[in-house]
Amino acid sequence: MIYYEKYGNDSNPIILCLHGMNFVHSFSKQSDQLSKNYCLMIPHLPGFGRNSQETFSAELAVSQIAEFAESLGRKVTLMGFALGAQLCLPLICDHGEYFNGAIMVSPWLIKSMQEVEKLMKQQSDNEKLSKNKLKIGLDSIAIGLDKGERQEHEEYCKNVSMNSILAAIDNGLQLDDYPSYDQVDMPLLALCGIKEPLDIRKSVRDLARRNPHCEYDMWDGAANNIPFKFASRFNKTVEEFMAKVK
Repeated sequence: MIYYEKYGNDSNPIILCLHGMNFVHSFSKQSDQLSKNYCLMIPHLPGFGRNSQETFSAELAVSQIAEFAESLGRKVTLMGFALGAQLCLPLICDHGEYFNGAIMVSPWLIKSMQEVEKLMKQQSDNEKLSKNKLKIGLDSIAIGLDKGERQEHEEYCKNVSMNSILAAIDNGLQLDDYPSYDQVDMPLLALCGIKEPLDIRKSVRDLARRNPHCEYDMWDGAANNIPFKFASRFNKTVEEFMAKVK
């Protein structure tokens, strides 16, 4: 069984939170507020967090998450950030029987191989920096993690392999490869920041354009940081979305 964290009473509606690449604490600013009325479950994706002994692949991640969702015995709501938002696509298209809605924050689902290769090269070139304790600590403070979370994040970053990082970037998930997305029948919300790359903004627009159940929004001033830098507004948005979920 995949390792996961739980916040809140599991008799409440369950939100299955899929974290970003190498960032298990993507939803650290949601756990206290949203756990009052919902149960947040955060599985550690393969290759990351306490699942770092495995190498990431989208296929493996989807398989593990779908199996976990099935084990819960009732439909749950997906909430994904960045990499986690991308994984929502195959989950709602191929395993929709386990889910009753999905919030996709900063999904990169329209991408060129050129951009993928560019990002992979940047990560490879900065491999040593990605393990630098001082940089990890400063990044953690900037994000707003508390002391315990910063220590965990540092440990997780130390253990993650470059193979998992590169596989998470070159994950093969493209919106055009899921024609059944048009027929997904559940509430959907796609979000990103105005300052995010064009491909992500295109992804958000197209998710809404291709499915009548999907709403979208782009937040002024936001980049790839909505859950933790705009936590109060995002938490309210999640609560409003959950009111639509059956």
